Amino acid sequence: MAIAVIETLNFGLGHLADAARKRGHELHLLTTDRSFYRYELQAGSGSKIKITDVNTSDVRALVTALRAIPDLAGVIRMTDLWSMPALAAAKELSLPHQSAEAVALLRDKGRLRDHLHARGFSRAPSIVFDPHAADPDTLMRQLSYPCVVKDVAGSSSQNVWLVKTSTDLAPVLDAARQVEEVRGGALTAEPYFVGPLYSAETLSWDGETRILGVSSRSLSPEPHFREDSVSFPVAFPEADAKELTDWLSSILASAGYSEGFTHSEFIITADGFEIVEINPRLGGALIGESIHQALGINVHEAFIDLALGQRPALMDMHLEPRSGAAQVLVYAHETGLFDRFTGEDLLAGHPGEPKLYPLKRHGDPVPSTTDQRGAVAVLFAAGATAELALHNVMSAVGKLGVHVQSGDQ
Repeated sequence: MAIAVIETLNFGLGHLADAARKRGHELHLLTTDRSFYRYELQAGSGSKIKITDVNTSDVRALVTALRAIPDLAGVIRMTDLWSMPALAAAKELSLPHQSAEAVALLRDKGRLRDHLHARGFSRAPSIVFDPHAADPDTLMRQLSYPCVVKDVAGSSSQNVWLVKTSTDLAPVLDAARQVEEVRGGALTAEPYFVGPLYSAETLSWDGETRILGVSSRSLSPEPHFREDSVSFPVAFPEADAKELTDWLSSILASAGYSEGFTHSEFIITADGFEIVEINPRLGGALIGESIHQALGINVHEAFIDLALGQRPALMDMHLEPRSGAAQVLVYAHETGLFDRFTGEDLLAGHPGEPKLYPLKRHGDPVPSTTDQRGAVAVLFAAGATAELALHNVMSAVGKLGVHVQSGDQ
C-alpha cells in the first residue's frame, strides 16, 4: 500500500520513509517546493520516497494528485500551514483523518485561549483584533498589562510583541501594521505568564493521551521571544509528571482532539501550569530526532498507524530514556544573505558528537534576527542526560561562526 504525506517538517523525512518501509508501505511526498527538503533529500531520503510536485494549498489539486497514487491507503498531516488542506483531501477521499474542527480550534490561538479560560484552564481570555481597524484608545482600555500580542495563526516566533504598559501599545500596533502578512488575519492579546517554558510531546488515540516526553526551552532576552535552545527529556518528579499528564489530557479532551500528536508549550508559573499554545503536530526542528535518540524509537512509525486509522503501537510501548538530547538554533547576527559557516572542523571530537543541520544555504536571505527566520542551522548533540546534552551543545555552538553578506551584494 501507499502512504502520502502532504508537506512535512524541516527534518525527519528519512525517519518517516524508514517507518513506511518497515511496515511494507511506499511513501509519497506531495510538495510545493522540494528544495525545502534539500538536506533530507541529499542525505539519501530521495531514494526511499516518490515525490509529486503540486500546489499543496489547493485542495482540488491535492485530491487529483492523491487519486493518481496507486493503492493509496492513508494521508499524513504533519505541519501547521497545510493541516486543513490535508484533512480536507483525506475526507474527500474517504481516508482516515482527524477532526478538522479540533485541529482548527488548536491552531487558532485566540479561540483556544477563550476555550481554555471558559473551562478553567487559563486565568484570562484573549482579545482578538485587526491591527489595521482597531481603535488604539479603545483597545488600550480593554487590555490588561503586561500582555503578549501575537498572530492568531503564527509560528516560528514571528509577529509576537510584549506590551508591558499601555504606552507600549502604539508602537506595537505600528509594527503590526507593517507586517506583510498576518497569517490568521488578526492578532490576539493574551496574558503574560512568568516562569520557565517547556513543551510536551503527546500522542492521543481514542481519547487517551500519552506524554512521550517534555523538553526544556530557552528564549532570547525580552522583548523578543526567539527560541534559542531545547533539551529532552526533562526529568519531572513523578507527582508533577502525573499532574501534567492529567492536565493536558483534560485540555485535549475538552477540545475534541482525540487522536494525533501535539506539541504543547506551557509555562510553570507560581500558580501552576499555563498553556502558551498547543500545536496539533509533532514539535518542529529536531524534536523528532531528540525522541529518536533519547528513547531509542522511531516516533514516525506512529504517523503510519494514524494514517491507516489504527491505534499507534507507540501508545503501548515501554518508554524509558536511555540518554539525553539537545539542540541550539544557530542564528545570524545581522540581516542580509547567508554566506557560510566557519568552525565546523572544531566540532570533530567534541563531546556529544555535535552535528550541524543546515537550514539555509549560500545566498539565502536572512530577513530577521529576532525570530526564527534568522536561524541558519540547528546544532544537535547528545549526552547521558538532557542537562549534559545541553552543556555539550552549548559548548559546541560557541565554536561556530556565521557569516552574512549585505543584502545589496
